[in-house]
Order: sequence, then C-alpha cells, then structure tokens
Amino acid sequence: MQTISIDINKVQKGDETEFRLLFNLFYPRLMSVACRFVPEHIAEDIVQSVFVMYWEQKSALIPNAIHSFLYKCTQNNCLNYLKHQAVVLGHEEEVRLAEERMAFQLAGSDANELWNEVVERDIRKLLKASISKLPPKCRQAFELSYFKEMTYKEIAEAMHISSRTVEEHVQKATKFLREDLKEVLFCLLFLLR
Repeated sequence: MQTISIDINKVQKGDETEFRLLFNLFYPRLMSVACRFVPEHIAEDIVQSVFVMYWEQKSALIPNAIHSFLYKCTQNNCLNYLKHQAVVLGHEEEVRLAEERMAFQLAGSDANELWNEVVERDIRKLLKASISKLPPKCRQAFELSYFKEMTYKEIAEAMHISSRTVEEHVQKATKFLREDLKEVLFCLLFLLR
C-alpha cells in the first residue's frame, strides 16, 4: 500500500498542489461517511462544501486536527441537511434516528453499523411502498419535490399544472405519508429503547 505524504504547512500557506493531495486522500473517505446518512448527490455537495470551508479557514486550523475537522464538519453538515429535511417534512423523529445512527457510527461498532444498515434499508422499503400508494400525479409531484429537490415552479412547468396544484399535491402526499408511516415510527421507537 502506497503512503501519501502531505505537507500540511504548505496547505495552510495556500499550496494548491498539496491541497489537491489532501482532497484526493480524504474525499472518498468523507463520501463514505456522508453517504451513510444522505443521498449520494447531496453527499457530494456536502463534502465539497467541507473542503471549501477547510480552504477558507486553513490558516487558522491546528495542523494535527485536520482529520477531525473534516470528519466532524461532514457529519455536522449531514445532520444539518437532515434537520432541514425534517422541518420540511415535519418528521423530527427522522433526525433523532439519524443522530443515533451517527452516535453508533462514531462508536465504530460493526454490530451497530449492521443494525443501522438493516434499519435504513427497511425504512427505505417502507417509505417506497407508502409512496407507491399515492395517486400518480400526487406521487410525481412529491418525488420531484423531495427526491429531485425541484421547486414548485419547476415541477409545475414539468407537469404542466399550476404551482398551487403542485403545492396541494405535495401537502396531500406529506399528510398521507405521516399517517401511513406513524405505526412504523412508533415501532422503531420501541425497538430502539
């Protein structure tokens, strides 16, 4: 295995070649962490923003704390994204579950990682099944809004309907999903105790 040597002092002084080495070393690792909590396209944005934040603050950071800084920023940005999504969806419970997953992940236990993967996979299946129960137009508007992160205006143009109709579809879908998944969330709470 090849060892990569990075001169952190050069990075802190603005050496772009050394920064590129740092980026190439940590990018896949941070993506691996971020993809455990958010979709890949969101993880890419989060990890890139972490490197931008690092670059902007590089001279003020302690050289041997870079590893911790990068990982902690990645985890915090993932959590902030999930909190924002929870506010949008009204599912604060998802944030709590994500925080617990992060705590387990930080503990480094293989058993906890396996448990988290199983729970996440099952939640995704249940969510997918619940979404499939929605009327077609309602489902399409919801998926474009939450999975493609399109604005109501963009969705309205794509679906050839008014923005108000899009809003009604998304609200109807959100209300249905809350009701349809409430027993699942209750069971998760019981299992996690």
